[in-house]
Amino acid sequence: MSERLRMDGSVFVSFHSTERPQYDELVSPTLSACAEVGLVTESAAPPDTDTVTLSDRNRTAVYDGNRAVQLNFRIDGWDGPIDSVLNITTTANTLVSVDADPDDEYTGFARDLVALIRSLGVELDPIYVSTFNTHVEPTTPSPETVLPFEFPLDIERIPWLGVYSEPVIEQLGGREYVLETPAWKVEELENGNILIITTRTPWEGYHSKLPADEHLLGEADAERATADDESDGLSDPFATLDRGEIGADVCVYRDDISEQFRNEDLHLVRVRVDERGDLRRLEDGSFVRNVVEDDSGGKADVIGRMLDDSPDDTTRDEQMVSALLHESIPPSFVRLEEPDSQNVVTKVMDLDVKTDKHDLLVSLGRVAHLETFDEDEDLEMMCNALDKIADLEDIDGIERTLEEWLG
Repeated sequence: MSERLRMDGSVFVSFHSTERPQYDELVSPTLSACAEVGLVTESAAPPDTDTVTLSDRNRTAVYDGNRAVQLNFRIDGWDGPIDSVLNITTTANTLVSVDADPDDEYTGFARDLVALIRSLGVELDPIYVSTFNTHVEPTTPSPETVLPFEFPLDIERIPWLGVYSEPVIEQLGGREYVLETPAWKVEELENGNILIITTRTPWEGYHSKLPADEHLLGEADAERATADDESDGLSDPFATLDRGEIGADVCVYRDDISEQFRNEDLHLVRVRVDERGDLRRLEDGSFVRNVVEDDSGGKADVIGRMLDDSPDDTTRDEQMVSALLHESIPPSFVRLEEPDSQNVVTKVMDLDVKTDKHDLLVSLGRVAHLETFDEDEDLEMMCNALDKIADLEDIDGIERTLEEWLG
């Protein structure tokens, strides 16, 4: 485990639920728990619902001395079988003193953060709490390995610090088995949830599977390996574009990553491949994501490679990943001749329909991989068909309509 991973990046604590909470059920308990551990507002007052005003993105910050702790409440836009209702973010630098006796309890900010997680693990009664560091090194797994996209949980690693509810405990082998997890700290909370801290030093040895991973996910790993063999492949259509070429990507912000791509989370981004092979916005040259040359490994690994070399001035709010990594989507769908020209991707994104646009692009991609498909004539025909669909007032069965027009 490198010193760099331990001290760089940001610590991210995510509280997951299978039910959407009400404002008072989420914000007030969180601010009260912050006040109990000594976190204060910018004016040094204890945070509470009467003194704290959330931003238009339902965010606010509390402070431990000079350290800012960001609170991001997921009040609106909650969707799917499981989602994060609260995210806590702070810098990883000096999170834990590396000089203290490893058998001791935490001191300073680490003590307060763990106390806050422990308290909210009871007050909010989350189904699962995950933690990760946004700084990813080549030998370490990406943050997405601990994030759940469905329930029962389908995670690839046990987070450095996690909280597990009764349904998850049963999934992982039962209460007695989970309490026997080989980890630095295993603690049963007053509501029955179990807190596990794998190592005293955050992400120590995380480049390889830890004993806690083998204990709790051993069988799941075997099942996942079998499922991956049968799953659709991943491929970045921008990997074949040359430096300086332009294209249209469809991206989601990092915090909107989920198992399924919802239309409302998809963003059309016109990009140029820069001299490093990264994608930058045509409009202002700002960084969008890394192009994935190596598409080996699972979905989480590929997502990590889109994020693992972001410029230092790129904030988490700005980080995006592509929704166009399905192997069926060809480079011809994303390549643009001119900055304002159109292609299959832009035309699909311009459609005012409820049809899942990601799935539509995948379906069109499968058509493009047929032996009879001519990349010049049939690609133009596909674009013309999308134009006709855009002009329709009532669209029912969009894929069937395309199939008829494309023959």
